[in-house]
Amino acid sequence: MNLFWSLVLLQSFLLLLFNFNQIFAESSTSTDDFKSYKNENYTLELMYPSDWTYVEFRDQFSDNDLSIIISFISPLEAPLDTFQEYFTIKSKILDPEDTFSSHFNSYLEKLKKTITNINISTIENMSNKNKYIHYSFSPPQSGLIINKEEYIFLKNPNNVFHIEFTSNDDDYKTFKPMINKILSSFRIT
Repeated sequence: MNLFWSLVLLQSFLLLLFNFNQIFAESSTSTDDFKSYKNENYTLELMYPSDWTYVEFRDQFSDNDLSIIISFISPLEAPLDTFQEYFTIKSKILDPEDTFSSHFNSYLEKLKKTITNINISTIENMSNKNKYIHYSFSPPQSGLIINKEEYIFLKNPNNVFHIEFTSNDDDYKTFKPMINKILSSFRIT
């Protein structure tokens, strides 16, 4: 199955799951236009837009060998809106012989192999514990350009977290300040 259909399937699954089986946060408090999310199992916390919804994955649901923890989904902006922006937090426990750098390089190769028409515009080695990727792609015959920003963090020698932001090309710049606010509040304790 190509990546476009995998993404469509994942987004459809998330919306279906949310509509029929919404799981509320273990801890959620509001501050203006953002709410606080805290997950004790993964010891992470962040702020997210208060009008967004989310789905926690308590079972092992994975994407590219990463366990999906939670997905936050934007509301529809208009009746004809066809794309809901979202961000997903994923995690992986590295094998003892695996390093953060090898994980990152392997992940890049998986992206290149699984996404048709991928354009990786930015790769940043922010530090030996933080990496960043910006890429876009156009699913076949859709006319849509999807942008992804992915921040990858190493918590300890063997626990990696990925925060992946997804938007269509038209809305990408609009969401950049919101992405920055979420990232500035992201904590792994």
